[in-house]
Amino acid sequence: MAAPRNSPKVERSKISTNFRVDRSHLVSPSKSLILSCGGMDCLSKVKKLEQIAVVNLSRHYLKNLGSLLNCSALKICLLARNYITKFQALINCPNLIKLDLHGNHITNLPNEYFWSEMKYLQILHLHDNIIGDMRSVRSLFSCPELVVLTLFDTPVSLVSQYRHHIVNGIWSLKALDNYVIADEEIIEDCRNRNKFKALSSSFHLHATAPPQVVTWQSEMKHIKDLVSNINSILAHHSAVLILQRWSRGFLTRKKLKAAKNSGKRQAFSKEMNAELCSRGIHILEDGSMWVSGNSSEQEDQCNAVHLEIDKKKLNFEMLEDRYEAHEITSGLYPRISKWRMEDTPNFKPNKSDVFQPRTFRQPVFHPHSDRPRLL
Repeated sequence: MAAPRNSPKVERSKISTNFRVDRSHLVSPSKSLILSCGGMDCLSKVKKLEQIAVVNLSRHYLKNLGSLLNCSALKICLLARNYITKFQALINCPNLIKLDLHGNHITNLPNEYFWSEMKYLQILHLHDNIIGDMRSVRSLFSCPELVVLTLFDTPVSLVSQYRHHIVNGIWSLKALDNYVIADEEIIEDCRNRNKFKALSSSFHLHATAPPQVVTWQSEMKHIKDLVSNINSILAHHSAVLILQRWSRGFLTRKKLKAAKNSGKRQAFSKEMNAELCSRGIHILEDGSMWVSGNSSEQEDQCNAVHLEIDKKKLNFEMLEDRYEAHEITSGLYPRISKWRMEDTPNFKPNKSDVFQPRTFRQPVFHPHSDRPRLL
């Protein structure tokens, strides 16, 4: 009975040792294949390898990059679901905006110099690969304009605090995997709740379906829609951005109000000058007044004019203060003119203050009278 029990193990070991991956069916992208699957960003009858801007080589059993090294104008590169292990040769394509390499056999990422040369790269898909070394992922920190990064379904995504390291390493990043980056992931000791909490349903990024026909226009529209969706989520669920937007609005309204008031003051000064000129009083450049007539009459008229100007300026400033007070309290509290002290709980009188303690006066007996007298 011992031999039959061991026989299945022997067969399994033979199967496992004799199994080999057949890579004979894998191909390298040739010039003709790239021209047939690629497109240019301009209307031209003849396709040239140096002018290819977008290429879709997904599910083409690729083992390397082949002639993609010669596509210096490449901006959108789709290489998903292939058998690529290295892609360092894409350093010859520094104008890349989107790079899709998910579903390949990538184990290590290029060095920091490679990513520093990718100055226009915004979207990078690396999920469903065999990336397991966190040190190779840290080379992504030198990518200057990266906005969207996917690394889920990889061994490195199981590392402790993997999301914390990547989010705080790539400063331009707005979305990692399927979630937009929240404030509490960037700000230290920040704890938010409800819709502002990290990894909540509010920050979930619903990926839009890619275009069926891959062209330059369709891919650029897809990228714009994705970035716009991310910005919309941040605008409605990021407390920091909401406060910044309110502050900018308040400062802008304040500047516009100051400009409006300065225009009103200039108009006010012009009206005053015209009114004084009609009376024969002229204001010189140094601010002094010149009046035609006797010296006593000049002094009386100047004093009267000074009083009139001071009254009008006082009324103008009171109107400005009232408008400013109304603007500050509008929407939060009632107007200052309608504010009543009795309705405010902090201003209600205390009974201990109203009823003061009584003071008793002691009687004093006068030596020459029989009746006491109170002091």
